[in-house]
Amino acid sequence: MVRKVNFASAVVLAVLFWRCTNHVEVATVDCSLNPTAIAVESTTNPTSCESFDGAITVTGSGGETPYQYSIDGGVTFQSSGAFTGLGGGTFIVTLKDSKGCESQTESTLTIQGSDLAATYEATADSECLSDNGTITINATGSHTPFQYRVGSGSFVSDGTFTGLGEGTYSITVKDAEGCSLAISATVAHGNTGITWSNDIKTIIDANCAVSGCHVSGGQSPNFTNFSNVQKNASLIKSRTGSRSMPPDGRTITQDQINLISCWVTDGALQN
Repeated sequence: MVRKVNFASAVVLAVLFWRCTNHVEVATVDCSLNPTAIAVESTTNPTSCESFDGAITVTGSGGETPYQYSIDGGVTFQSSGAFTGLGGGTFIVTLKDSKGCESQTESTLTIQGSDLAATYEATADSECLSDNGTITINATGSHTPFQYRVGSGSFVSDGTFTGLGEGTYSITVKDAEGCSLAISATVAHGNTGITWSNDIKTIIDANCAVSGCHVSGGQSPNFTNFSNVQKNASLIKSRTGSRSMPPDGRTITQDQINLISCWVTDGALQN
């Protein structure tokens, strides 16, 4: 059985942006006030190793309709909760509502007549401007050797994958008879060590806390005050990620955007 992943309620920001000389209105959506839920309604196991005729149907509730569903780690979504053409394995299905609030469930399809099984171990991605997460697949079954692949890549004999960013990956395991199964493996976000004093303050001071913008006598909030930056950390991450901040023709690099994102995800500490 694949390790279960716990997902806390998230706060999703829906923001109306103006230029620095104007007022910024911020509307927040607290997903915990009207949480989404997802449940497995039915499953159909594949009839054999060579058959991809398995199916999973899920239903959603809570949150705000319409819903979207994904079975590939949130890479692609569809309006229907029915997934067909599946082989054996363990799948994580994601529901996302119209406000961006998400919930997930896990479902396993068993391959009839096969003892092929797999679990995984993962280490978190603790790099910011590069990736160092790992996934190691532990396969068992009567028909060795096993082969492994991530996503739609080529099969390899080594079940350890390195240099991975945080996220959910679809792993396929295949035995010597050609029987295969899929598992969803998650690389968590590790603390990247990005600091306010060495990495983030200079970006904010040069691009946001400038004349006519987020300074005393300018647009609120005043980003020369760290507590205001910390209170608005998720908003800053969202705005820089969408490149709506900084406005007025100023730009920051993708590496600077990534540094801000890592610092905020690490907890937006005054370090």
